[in-house]
Amino acid sequence: MRIHLSSIVLNLFLIVYSALILCGDILAAEPVVPGAEIILFTPKDVTAPPAKVYLERLHDCGVYAETFFEKELKQWGYKPGRRELFERDAKGKMKVTHVKGRLNAAGGEYTKKWISKQVLDSLKNDHGKVTAGNLYWIFVYIGDPPKRHSNYRGLGNSRDGGWAVLNYTNLLGKVSASEELISDFHDQIFLKGSIHEFGHALGLPHIGPKVNLGRGNTLMGPVTRIYRNKKMPDQNKAYLSEASAAILSAHPAFTGNPGKRNLLPKPGFSDLKQVYELSSKSIALTGKVESVSGVHRVVVIDDREDKPGAYWVKGYVAEVEADGSFSIFVPRPQKCRGALKLLVVYKNGAVTGDGIRRGIGSAKLIPYSYSP
Repeated sequence: MRIHLSSIVLNLFLIVYSALILCGDILAAEPVVPGAEIILFTPKDVTAPPAKVYLERLHDCGVYAETFFEKELKQWGYKPGRRELFERDAKGKMKVTHVKGRLNAAGGEYTKKWISKQVLDSLKNDHGKVTAGNLYWIFVYIGDPPKRHSNYRGLGNSRDGGWAVLNYTNLLGKVSASEELISDFHDQIFLKGSIHEFGHALGLPHIGPKVNLGRGNTLMGPVTRIYRNKKMPDQNKAYLSEASAAILSAHPAFTGNPGKRNLLPKPGFSDLKQVYELSSKSIALTGKVESVSGVHRVVVIDDREDKPGAYWVKGYVAEVEADGSFSIFVPRPQKCRGALKLLVVYKNGAVTGDGIRRGIGSAKLIPYSYSP
């Protein structure tokens, strides 16, 4: 077998580089509650909208995100210890830092380098901020429509903090916390997509909707255009899935408790069994978490082969008994192949399936193939 050293070196570089982009600094020895800040980023040759305009818009976006998360967590039976995630000034308005890039928008120069890294470097070097472990919602403005930054991205976890990069859409209108996430104006400024990326900064994976709930799309589900193209119901609505709520409810940004934030437990599993139950037309997954101390919930992502796309996976949640046992039922009314992705959510916010990595990439895979 030939070993391609260049590939190994490249992979190691990407791993280290991604870690640097995410963390920005070495984490402090004493865990603190992650701060969340809103950033307006403009390339070197772009003039930002008037401060009064973008400050009001981004304040309203921040209020909407906080209100949405609080409402949805309560919908699933969780009581967040903190409802205000973003930093505010003395008047209660969202703090917004304007970061001016060193690369031009002309010719797309600013996209040739990770925007998140440009922002974090500027916050540290130009603004004297400690970025490690905190959260950054980065709105990129390159001009009024039809100009837009189309490369939306988000990355993060409960230990390292995270970032989300998206477009600032300068249109007349008002963001209102009393309106649906995908109301006409909210849709025009891609509010769902903006909060979706911040969800990634908080460590959420893609999780699609369960149409039978009658609540429309999910925050971490498919983009609105695709959801509509498939003629799905309740097209102006979006909700936080049960699995996403289970993950966020333990995140220190919502609990306000950073204790043991840096700890990554190793769950271990035993007695894992999957059985197709014809009576309920579902896969029954049972087992035990061997390291039960500090466990909050068990989450399973159903990654079936015939799903319309990666954004349409379904999530399921189980509480864990004192002895570590759990059971989850995954509806499966028709012939299908796929894999169940098993994760443990800990009370300190850690989400892992192998105790080595964090997030969906660490999930324990349980393949299945059933012909009901």
